[in-house]
Amino acid sequence: MAHKLLFDNVSTRSATLNDGAVSFNSETEVYSFADGTTITNEDRATDRNFTNAMTDFASGDGLQFDFGSAKSIDFVALYFNAAETDSIRIHYDSAATGNTNDINAFTDDYAVGWNIRAFTSASARYWTVEAASGTVDGITEIFFGSALELPIAGDGITIEKPYNSFISSTYNNTEFSNKIDTELRKWTLQLPIVTESHKTSLESLQSDYSNLFTFVYYDESEYHTVRLAKPLRFNQVATNTYSTTLILQEST
Repeated sequence: MAHKLLFDNVSTRSATLNDGAVSFNSETEVYSFADGTTITNEDRATDRNFTNAMTDFASGDGLQFDFGSAKSIDFVALYFNAAETDSIRIHYDSAATGNTNDINAFTDDYAVGWNIRAFTSASARYWTVEAASGTVDGITEIFFGSALELPIAGDGITIEKPYNSFISSTYNNTEFSNKIDTELRKWTLQLPIVTESHKTSLESLQSDYSNLFTFVYYDESEYHTVRLAKPLRFNQVATNTYSTTLILQEST
């Protein structure tokens, strides 16, 4: 087990989208993908808008992501704007159509927000999300990636829940407080040894997400929707070796 960050580090937003139909051959027990016009508003899967969902995503429909070259992937992140209970299957292949490799369907109660489904890493150019049973409603965003494990020291984690209120006063000096939000957790993660590769990944996260967009932090037991609370600063401790502090703010 390890602490991990899950974000779009394979450029899902740059992938070419194609909707179609997924079928199953009971004799060969193999799935296949065929081009079609099954899903509407499929561009919403990568527009970073959490409000508007794809539509007409019915059983057997598939949304294919063409990454342009093979990508090593070990999770898919699905953002739902409403709770959903359904089955979703992931496929991958080196060809745009025809037989696919499939990952067992994920049947679950999908909550509002990011839902992560992890699996054994595989490398392929084409990745497809299939509605395996029934119409899937409420998916507003999808991204794939390879989870980034964090090199955290044993006592390198601090968790706090700050008061999300502010104190102010009127012109006649009457003091008042105003609660502006629910209480949200903040994680401070000390990373004492960061390799050049890890540094590049974290810099990519900061550049692409800043504090504007949410991603997912896994704390060895739960997945949390978070944002970067502060910019990263790297201290060089040796050749191609750094340290940094990662501060994550919980997001609703």
